[in-house]
Amino acid sequence: MRRVGVTFLAALAAIGTIGTLANPVPADDAVDVAATTTSSHAKDANPTPFVIPSLQDWKGSKGTWQLTKRTRIVIDPKYAKGNARDSQYTFMVNPSTLSDFAQTFQADLKEVTGYNLEISVSSKPSKGDIYLTLGADKTDKSLNNEGYLLDIGKKGVQIQAVTSRGAFWGTRTLLQLVILADTEGYALPQGKARDYPNYNERKFMQDIARKPFPKSDLREYATVTSFFKYNTLHHHYNDNPGMRTKNLTPNWQTFYSGFRLKSDNPEFGKYANTDMAYTKQDMREFQDFIKRHGQDLIPEIDSPAHSLCFTKFHPEWSIQNDTARGDWLDLGNPEVWTFVEKLWGEFVGWFDSTEISIGADEYDETKGNLARKFVNHFHDYFRDNFNRTIRMWGSDVKLPGTIEINKDIHTDHWDWTYSNPVDLVKRGHKVSNLNAPDVYVVPRSQSYWDYLDSKKLYEMWEPWVFDILNKGNKSRNLDPNEPLLTGGGFANWNDFLGESVTRVEVFDRVSKAAGAVAEKLWSGAQNIDRVPYDDWAPKAKKLLENIPGLTLQRRPKSKGQFVIS
Repeated sequence: MRRVGVTFLAALAAIGTIGTLANPVPADDAVDVAATTTSSHAKDANPTPFVIPSLQDWKGSKGTWQLTKRTRIVIDPKYAKGNARDSQYTFMVNPSTLSDFAQTFQADLKEVTGYNLEISVSSKPSKGDIYLTLGADKTDKSLNNEGYLLDIGKKGVQIQAVTSRGAFWGTRTLLQLVILADTEGYALPQGKARDYPNYNERKFMQDIARKPFPKSDLREYATVTSFFKYNTLHHHYNDNPGMRTKNLTPNWQTFYSGFRLKSDNPEFGKYANTDMAYTKQDMREFQDFIKRHGQDLIPEIDSPAHSLCFTKFHPEWSIQNDTARGDWLDLGNPEVWTFVEKLWGEFVGWFDSTEISIGADEYDETKGNLARKFVNHFHDYFRDNFNRTIRMWGSDVKLPGTIEINKDIHTDHWDWTYSNPVDLVKRGHKVSNLNAPDVYVVPRSQSYWDYLDSKKLYEMWEPWVFDILNKGNKSRNLDPNEPLLTGGGFANWNDFLGESVTRVEVFDRVSKAAGAVAEKLWSGAQNIDRVPYDDWAPKAKKLLENIPGLTLQRRPKSKGQFVIS
């Protein structure tokens, strides 16, 4: 994680700069004023425009620029196919290019405005065009590889970034400005923005094992999170309802379980759900879609717990005593290790990500060392056979042992009962913050949030905060500048099999949480100009209701207040 500190921003203020763009669009009468920590304005200059996440830096000019039907999206030919840095800052192989992102931007603008803008490849944009280019200063660590420079001038707009994904985030900002434009004709405020994420990982994790989601729904979750600059999706492909020990649930093999990957190989195809499962082609199409929206996919097949989808076919692979859960694979059985290797060998090639989640939480506490040996084994297995890294759900506390978990395994912290993020960092582990219950959406749950408390998150939560009610306790929270803190996000778990909520109701919960969490994942508390929540919420609602490409909101388009009178 690379982030720019207040000291560095103060230095920017002292020299009065917000970034210089090599702009082929002719310069206009931008106001030359000194920058404050996050924004600067001369008299009558445009104030910092509202977007989510908030802009890190803004230097306002006077006047507006107007998007019209004649506006073109112009791609710098030097970078139309991206650059070498595009593949260095993503988990995905073959990431999308500037040209790919331009097509996504074109489609979004058409849905929002009705304008079908021409895409052109040229180093000489005309007056009124939107110019996409790379070549921003790669030594500028504050741009953090996904940052961008946005220049809205009288004669045109330029978005310049270090990477193609960074330029795409600039188009999300521009798209939001168009949605929120108060004046007719999509007039946008002139000025220069310097915007960048403080955290490398901004993630939405979803349990799609215990509730079936059509492929179209998954694309809409990607669309809404991408709109708010999330760069990572994490799909949990197998699970079952919470299990008690076998002696309390003698019918454990009859419980519902989910495994959502459908192989043509009958050896593994039998595990796939009949109510909803995804083929290799389905996953290929989905990954191509999210790449064009600036996102990575972390695939997770969870073991050795949460594995009823396997043990119901092979009860002999479950731990053979009545005080064990039926969904626990028996790591004392060599056949189990061979099976998990073969399972991943079947499915790992479906995914472009160089990082894989093996789950590995909520297992038998009496087998801590064996479980630690298991995760270390699969670290080596993925490294040696597929040149990939792995991550796991935090389990170091609940799986005690003398074997040290490999420091190269990325940890998703989720519960203090199961892992200690401060201790993990001290031992050299990378940590991502998905601490429950703060960022856990569990529909109809009494233990976690049904709807996230967006106001509380907006005002109190940060990715470095693991104890939201005790933020000053260094033994419970990390330093904001901790390099091993990779970021965080929020999660949707469907512990109750999703039977109590519809697909639309789940989407309502997730989409309403996305904006507030995104705000903190991008800039955190360092953005001192962030508006109060009561001013933020109405505009966030307007943005959410107008994200292009969504149908799950079930909001029919209407010219006025009434749909039917």
